[in-house]
Amino acid sequence: MHLSRPEKIFCYAVTYIFALFLLAPVIWMLSTSFKSQLEIFSQPPRLIASLTLANYAAVLTDQAFTHAFMNSIIVSSGTVLISILFAVPAAYGLSHLTGGRRAGLLSWVLIVRAAPGMIYVIPYYMAYSQVGLIDTYSGLILINSVFTIPLAIWIVIPFFDAVPREIEEAGIVDGANRFQVLTRIAIPLAAPGIASTAILVFIFAWNEFLFALILTRVEARTAAVSILNYMAYEGTEWGKVAAAGTLILLPVLCFAVLIRKYLVQTTAGGVKG
Repeated sequence: MHLSRPEKIFCYAVTYIFALFLLAPVIWMLSTSFKSQLEIFSQPPRLIASLTLANYAAVLTDQAFTHAFMNSIIVSSGTVLISILFAVPAAYGLSHLTGGRRAGLLSWVLIVRAAPGMIYVIPYYMAYSQVGLIDTYSGLILINSVFTIPLAIWIVIPFFDAVPREIEEAGIVDGANRFQVLTRIAIPLAAPGIASTAILVFIFAWNEFLFALILTRVEARTAAVSILNYMAYEGTEWGKVAAAGTLILLPVLCFAVLIRKYLVQTTAGGVKG
């Protein structure tokens, strides 16, 4: 499909405007993180001011924030492990179903993922209070996995659909059982999709706020929630908030770069199916 010059200009203009709309808060947060408290409230506001690393120094030496940052790594990594462990076999099984059974099961999986998180918070809070899972890594990993496993299943299925059935049948003819076909044939061929799914799950768990806010106190509090420490009754330390937000954003940006090419393959696979 060939676009005329006006059409190309229009498409580029819309793209750049949308990108600017998305990136403007990030750029302003990054700028704020290098400003002093006085410069943050200067009038008129300035995007670039005299750069200072005081906010980053204060955040990185804050034991509460660094502890929460490590908690985010632990919880996100645990969520990835549990989600991939359950989602990969489930996606493989669903990819071999056809007709109404597959559509029905996928619909139930989607309903679980599409439900608002607030629906789960109160039941989980009451249950966690009874079994001692409030403010624990395992409790946070469990409820995160409830949301990320359906997401992982939907993403991985197109990659398993793309695995040639002839290769699997050849493995079975050679004496491999279904588990060996999964681990030795299907998973290696679908590895790019599984890797991209793991990164997406990590990003979701890393950015999760609602569950971490309600189901944690101090020990398992994540970095996203720890930013609230800089919002006190006396006032908000916007420089520290921006610095902490920038530090939390960095892993997401790194993973987004890694996952970019795999997302194109995922979309193509989904369309093809």
